[in-house]
Amino acid sequence: MICVICNLKPATMRGIKSQAMVLAASNSDHTEIELVDPPEAANIGERVSFPGFEGEPDDVLNPKKKVWETVQPDLSTDSELVARYKGVPFTTSAGVCKVATIQNGSIR
Repeated sequence: MICVICNLKPATMRGIKSQAMVLAASNSDHTEIELVDPPEAANIGERVSFPGFEGEPDDVLNPKKKVWETVQPDLSTDSELVARYKGVPFTTSAGVCKVATIQNGSIR
């Protein structure tokens, strides 16, 4: 299982239509990349939440508003490998989402 953003405007990549983006963390010099993983007990398709940032997702992100470009700089991992948005952990009903080894990395 992995974490994705799934309300993106459809784009064709290598002949395949995509409406989602896989979230991955990278180290400071971008030489290492790891997927953001939900806890093993998380339900497939479960929405990740961020306590204190309640709300419903847009049906489709408006590319003219540059939502992803605004949010992405606030996505990171901490020293305990927890994925965070503005310091708040990516949270599921089974716990927090993590990466395997990249501490204090950026998420894209």
